[in-house]
Amino acid sequence: MHPCGVLISRDPIRSLSPTFTSNKGWQTTHFDMNAVEDVGLIKMDILAQGGLAVMRDAMASLKHRGIEVNLEALEPWQDPQVWEMIASGGARAVHHIESPAMISLCRMTNVQEIDGLIAIVSVIRPGAANENKKLSFTRRYQGLEPVYYPHPCLEPALKSTFGLVVYEEHILQICEVFAGLPPGRADVLRRALNKRKAKIIAEVMVEFFQSSLARGHSLEKAQEVWELVSGFNGYAFCRAHSTAYGVEAYQAAWLKHYYPAEFLAAVLSNRKGFYSTLVYALECHRLGISFLPPNVNTPGPAFTVCDEKIRVPITQMKGLASATVERLLREVARRRFDSIRDFCERVRPSSDELENIIRAGGFDEFGVPRTHQFWEVRACLANISAVDGQGWLLPPPDIAQRLHTPVHEPTLLEKLEWETDLFGMAVSGHPLDLFPHIAWETYCSVSRLGEFIGQRVTACGLVVEQRLHHQVTGEVMKFLSLADKTGIVETELFAPTYRSYGTATVRYPVLEVEASVEPFDNGRGFLLRVHRVGKPRGY
Repeated sequence: MHPCGVLISRDPIRSLSPTFTSNKGWQTTHFDMNAVEDVGLIKMDILAQGGLAVMRDAMASLKHRGIEVNLEALEPWQDPQVWEMIASGGARAVHHIESPAMISLCRMTNVQEIDGLIAIVSVIRPGAANENKKLSFTRRYQGLEPVYYPHPCLEPALKSTFGLVVYEEHILQICEVFAGLPPGRADVLRRALNKRKAKIIAEVMVEFFQSSLARGHSLEKAQEVWELVSGFNGYAFCRAHSTAYGVEAYQAAWLKHYYPAEFLAAVLSNRKGFYSTLVYALECHRLGISFLPPNVNTPGPAFTVCDEKIRVPITQMKGLASATVERLLREVARRRFDSIRDFCERVRPSSDELENIIRAGGFDEFGVPRTHQFWEVRACLANISAVDGQGWLLPPPDIAQRLHTPVHEPTLLEKLEWETDLFGMAVSGHPLDLFPHIAWETYCSVSRLGEFIGQRVTACGLVVEQRLHHQVTGEVMKFLSLADKTGIVETELFAPTYRSYGTATVRYPVLEVEASVEPFDNGRGFLLRVHRVGKPRGY
């Protein structure tokens, strides 16, 4: 089932295709994406765009503070500080240019203007990125490699992308200006290349060569241009699509640069980014933004900004029933809660929900220690049960006596563990405070790795992203993103290293890596090529 596919028909669709209800509850056709077109149905791809929601919510937060932001006024998109942030790898949380591959590509290209960013948006796609096109683009963009056009007639179409096929319409333009193919047949080729339909590609190839030779081109030149076209296999963007994403990425980057707290609060609220909540929490700490603990009197549902800190909403906590959330939001809008008893009587949460709220710190503002909160909750539940006429199968201990019994409050580490379990991120401290036994200061920090270009270093970081990849040989390698308190770095474990140390990458949440610092051609960034992975040093 296509995640965003919608079919439109003037007749009942079941009269044209057998239908069924999918496991997720959506009405779905038995025919696949090609067959539905063959029977005359119109197919549309309706995308939900989380990046737009983030910008909307960030601007609404700013407006609440009296700050009006007009993103349209940013044109012609030339703020040097924003471009420096993008080109230096600071675009995490910025829609479409935040993935490890896109961050590296922006640094490798040292992109400094909107046309370059628009091209990068499509260059990263499988169709444009294969056969080292990505590396060629980064080098040609910066003048590190000469621009080459297989034939002079291609220069008008490919000049903005330095002789490389980047956008979908390049296929149509090349087929028309070089070979003279009708636009319809060129579009058939474009679609066949996207879907890797070898039979159709072979049919159009014959037409391409016949038409090229008839135009007076040599067989060798026709072969060269065909390789340029056919190398564009897999999905890519048209320029209009890339432009929309490129402009949106710049606008989001501008918001992140000038209003990072509001922007990252919106990212956390929408939960629509490339990374987990943990990575965005790390980015907040890197930028000097800390978190305020959950509070039942400021329950959200969105993350909000207060004094340049981000308030974590209790309603984002795992384990709260939707009915409880609705009652909580309704009651706090009517009147603030003045005690734990007031909360219990008005919201009527379950015992498990109350325990999680205590663990999250939602009742801390009432000035009662956490251990006493537990027994006070027990007393409230006992009273509520008595009012409801429901007795206890096993009566609770003497709660009044428990409230005066000396107890030990939870440690900071316990609080961090509870918060990570309930919210996916630490709130009371830095996420890496969860690993106090690791001798972090004995390693080269991420922020200092650039001082050791071409050298071997030993670094240490929390694994925040990992993905497997097949090399040209078919062997498996792995990319890792490692984080310490100073930043995040991308690493590569090529096949021989992965065979030796792959198990360690999943065994330990924090890794010690011995690696070479390999710079990009332009000196704007680097990758770590890992030689050894292991358990980090402890105290």
